[in-house]
Formats: sequence, C-alpha cells, structure tokens
Amino acid sequence: MKKISVSEDFTRSYFIDRRIFSTCSSSITSTRNMVRDRGDPCFPKCFIFLVFVLLAFGRVSCETDPLSCLNGDDNDGIISTPGIPVCSSKDRNALLSFKASIISDPNNVLANWRASHYNCCDWTGVTCDSATGRVVRLNLYSQHLHGTLNAGLSRLSFLQVLILNNNDFFGSIPSSFGGFRRLERLCLAENPSLSGSIPEAFRGLKNLQLMDLYGNSLSGPLPSSFGMMSSLRNIHLYGNKISGPIPPSFGLLSNLYNADLSNNRFSGPIADAFAFGLTSLIFLDLHDNEITGLPKDMRNLTKLQWIDLSNNPLMTGDSVEGIATAPEISQIEMSSCNISGPFPAWVSRLPQPDWGLINDEVTPSLNLANNAIYGRIPSSLGKLVNLEFLNLEENRLTGSIPPTLGKLQGLRGFNVSYNKLSGKIPQVYPLTTFDRSSYQPGNLGLCGVPLTPCK
Repeated sequence: MKKISVSEDFTRSYFIDRRIFSTCSSSITSTRNMVRDRGDPCFPKCFIFLVFVLLAFGRVSCETDPLSCLNGDDNDGIISTPGIPVCSSKDRNALLSFKASIISDPNNVLANWRASHYNCCDWTGVTCDSATGRVVRLNLYSQHLHGTLNAGLSRLSFLQVLILNNNDFFGSIPSSFGGFRRLERLCLAENPSLSGSIPEAFRGLKNLQLMDLYGNSLSGPLPSSFGMMSSLRNIHLYGNKISGPIPPSFGLLSNLYNADLSNNRFSGPIADAFAFGLTSLIFLDLHDNEITGLPKDMRNLTKLQWIDLSNNPLMTGDSVEGIATAPEISQIEMSSCNISGPFPAWVSRLPQPDWGLINDEVTPSLNLANNAIYGRIPSSLGKLVNLEFLNLEENRLTGSIPPTLGKLQGLRGFNVSYNKLSGKIPQVYPLTTFDRSSYQPGNLGLCGVPLTPCK
C-alpha cells in the first residue's frame, strides 16, 4: 500500500491508491463526501490529511466486498458449532498432516490439535458443518506460524474458506490445492517467503470467488488456464514477482469485478482477448509493472470505471487509446509512464458516464503527471465535465491554459505545475480557487490569480 506522509505537499497528492478506499470505504468514502459536500475549496488537502489520519495507525482492516478475508474475521456466513458434530477421521488426519509441517507455533494456537483430542471440530481455527461434520473453514490468520504448506491439507475436500494470511509460511503453494473443489476463498497473503509460481492446477478451483495472494514472493507467469476459475470475483496479487504477459484466458473471467495485479513484473501489451469477456470488471490495478499497451477496443468492458497504469513503460499515448472506448471509465491513473509526444488525442474522446451510476470508490479523475507530454493543453479537455481531479504536473506543456477548463465546474483538484505554461490564468471558477502550488514551481510565464497580477 502506498504511504502518505504528513510532510508531503498535499496539493500535489490528489490521486490516492484505490486500495485505501476498497479496504475501508465505509469510513473514508463518507469522510470524502462530507468534505466535498461542504464545498470546501481545501478538499484535496483536507481529504488526504483525513485519509492519512485513518491510515497512520496501521493498515485499515475493513473491506467493502463481502467476499473478503477481513484480516481473518469470520464473515462468510459459516456458523461455528463447537462440539457438534464430531469431525471425520479423514479431515482430522489432513489437519494433523498440516500441523506436522509447522516448525514454529509461538502462539500455541495448535496446542489442542492432538490425535487424542478426537473431535477436530473443537480445534482452534477449525469450523465444521453442523450436519456433516466435515471441515468447511480453516482460519489461522496472523498466528506467526512458521513452516510449509502441507499438500495433505487438500484432503479437506469440503473446505470452503482457507485463511492463512499474515503468517510465515515458506516454500511453494502445493499443486494439490487445485483440488479444493468447493473452495470459495483462498487467503494466503502476507507470507513474504511464500515463493514459486501459482500452480496450473488452480484451473480446478471452479467455485473460487476470492484469491488473496498479495504480499508474497510468488514468481513465474500466471497459468495459461487462469480463466478457467470462472467464479472469481476478486483477485489480489499485488506485491509479488509474477512475470510475463497476462494470459488471454484472463478475459474469460466474466464474474470478476476487482483485479489488483499491481507491483509485479507483468510485461508486454495486454492481448485483445483480455477485453472480450470481463463484463463485470469495475477496478483494474496494473501499476508498477512492465506493461506497454492496452487493447485497442475495450467496449466490452462495460462496467470498467477505474484503471491504474502508473509506473509502466507505455512510451506513447497511442498505446492506451483503447481506454477511451470503455463506456464507463471515470478514474484514470497514468503517472510516470514515460509517455512522450503531444497531448494524447484519446483524452478528448473519453466518455462522461452518469455520475449517479459511478461506484462510491471511484472519483472522476485524470492523472497524467510525470510524463514527457509536450505542446499545448487541448481546449477539448473542457468536454470532460464530470472531472473532479486533473493532474498534468511535471510534463513539458507549453502555451496558455485554455479557458474551456472553466467548464469543469466540479473540479476539486488541479495541478499543472512543473511545466512551461505562460500567459494569464483564465479568471474563471474553479481555476481561480486553487492555490499557487497548482501552478508553480515551473510555468514562470503564468500570471493572474492566484499568482501575481499580469503586467
């Protein structure tokens, strides 16, 4: 997760990682709306400061998606009934094989996992179905367990939820985990020594809805059959070392609405097949990879509203022009992408979807900061009437600021500093409401409120 420092210039920090919102939208979104609805011109600064306060004491733990790991909270609807019934011997043996691969258990969480303690439904972290006695959930979140993932655990053939986040597992994910036919949630995140590749056998996880593998050391390519996990809704793979192209089969995940593949080593242009079947996708996070382009036609991504391609070597604006064909796209993050050339023509073709249909976690914005875009700011940007944030800082833009930007009446954050703009700032709302840091440093030829009067 990106960290925000209180010493930062908040006026240059309008664009916050969506994971902040997705992990705690109930509090942060309401805070955002409160400040925005008051019409406070300090909105960008105040909002980011309030977000910092919420994050300052550690990673936020709430999650908007009901299908989440929630730091191990049992939010899956499975009711624990200790002592009723007695677990099956098959499941008991599978759990004991798992324990046998644990080298260190500093919290003694597995102390009552003993063959002599016959009913494994009473063991810590274990939940059984009250009718069948089969283990349906194993939750050992953040217990500092050190060891490997024993392949024998896959004998829990009725398992629906596996939560082993934030431990100290090492080695690879067993291919046998692809045999969890009933598994809906796989939560193995934040085990930094967990390595190897995602098994090709995962194609057998037909019921898997949540894959939570972020913050590990996984490497290699995504399985070519990734798209066979047809029930997937939420994928968190950020912070690994996964490499190679995103497989075309990824485009078959028609139920997927949130895909975070950021901070990996995915490379090359994204195949056209990626845009064919992702009809439920709302959030796509690809920042900090080695991706060089998007499909030319993204019309089938009918629900895509948020995309982050920051810190990818896109090189030219044309390499991502397909984004303008996504009918609901609203928030675009493309800072530090080595984009060189004139202002991308596709920007003026961006759709302006109905604000009432935009997800609460999405803020209509365009971030092209820290690239090498040169020439004039096109007057056609005035067509993007839904924009709330526009960040063009640290480019090579010249000429004057077009008066048509005054049509962006909902603009709350604006930054064109560190360019070579000149002339009088259009003396219209909202351009006169931003402070000096929205225009300078850089742009020594600019004048007018909020800068010095024009001669």
